[in-house]
Amino acid sequence: MSELKIISAADYHADEAVGNSMLSSMKDSPAHCYAWHMAPGRPERVETAAMRLGTLTHTAILEPDEFRKRYVVKPDDLSLATKEGKAWKSAMVGVEIIDTAEAEMVKHQRAALLANDELARLFSEGRPEMSAFWNDSATGLRCKCRPDWLHFTGPNRVRVVDLKTTNDITLDAVSKSVTNFGYHRQQAHYTRGLEACGLVVEDFVFAFVTKAYPFFALPYSIEDESLAQGYEEVDELLALFSNCKRTNTWPLSGAGVQTVGLSRWAKRETEIEISYAN
Repeated sequence: MSELKIISAADYHADEAVGNSMLSSMKDSPAHCYAWHMAPGRPERVETAAMRLGTLTHTAILEPDEFRKRYVVKPDDLSLATKEGKAWKSAMVGVEIIDTAEAEMVKHQRAALLANDELARLFSEGRPEMSAFWNDSATGLRCKCRPDWLHFTGPNRVRVVDLKTTNDITLDAVSKSVTNFGYHRQQAHYTRGLEACGLVVEDFVFAFVTKAYPFFALPYSIEDESLAQGYEEVDELLALFSNCKRTNTWPLSGAGVQTVGLSRWAKRETEIEISYAN
């Protein structure tokens, strides 16, 4: 059954359908996927500082009304170690305390995003974080995705926007991020899910915004060749997941001793003769 609906992030993550993060874990190995997403008694993932700032940015840009409800800025001249500070903190029930630097960061990030004409148009209207669920046609697996932003251009037509924070917004740096984090796979998985829910995906834009000064924002789209590879990888990983689930085996790697060599960038393309001067 395919459906597109509005649910909380907690409910989305609690659903056992196969999401993009599970496919990324499968890329490491089936054992990694099982350990992180299915193993009984697995520890809860601890939110890192980078994850916290990412959530802060996403909320400020995608859900500004929710941001004002969820966060409160600590006055600069207030120490939470003092009696007054402790009393103030105890009164902040149901909200998360952030400092002035964090509040300024998201303000500048939002301003940078809206300063880009294309991104300003995309974020001018739409819906944040809708959740899609569907059954993969090849494996029958129940899958899920949660796009950051859907900009509707018609009753069943959307432009998808995924918000990413980065230290470096140059083309080379973004290309490395696409490779390292599998954004080509993410786009393929999300597009397939939205299409299964009856939507026509006109295009898919990654909105990159810097984490610190200078604050810049740029839209990026993934080239067709890389996206085609993303679809292939998704198919392969879903097939592998299906087989592991069917056999209840989640191997770490192949049998026997593993062979390792130099990274591709470190290998010599041609024979180099080394001579030494007397």
